[in-house]
Amino acid sequence: MVVHELTHLKERSHNERFVELMNEFLPDWRARQEELNTAPLADEEWR
Repeated sequence: MVVHELTHLKERSHNERFVELMNEFLPDWRARQEELNTAPLADEEWR
């Protein structure tokens, strides 16, 4: 997520250039994204 947000400093939109930059900075970002998207989230009560 950090690389994703830092990439937005160079490209604001999720366009082709953004994807190219992500591929350059973090070549396995798609696998990491999939892992985060499929990870179970803990259910906690926040006070």
